[in-house]
Amino acid sequence: MDEALDDQLEREAAATGTSKAAIVRQCVARRYAGERTDVDPLGKLIGAFDGPATDDIDEAIYG
Repeated sequence: MDEALDDQLEREAAATGTSKAAIVRQCVARRYAGERTDVDPLGKLIGAFDGPATDDIDEAIYG
């Protein structure tokens, strides 16, 4: 973090009576709110392809 941003963060922390770390956590949480999902993005691919199941993945991929 550059010095100017750190200074600004320190002033905010002092003004609000909280730690710099707490402010950073709040900002990160706001930035990424709603982007988290518990849905597997590859879940739709499960069962989408025909073919035999294998116990030896290396053999199936590399032959």
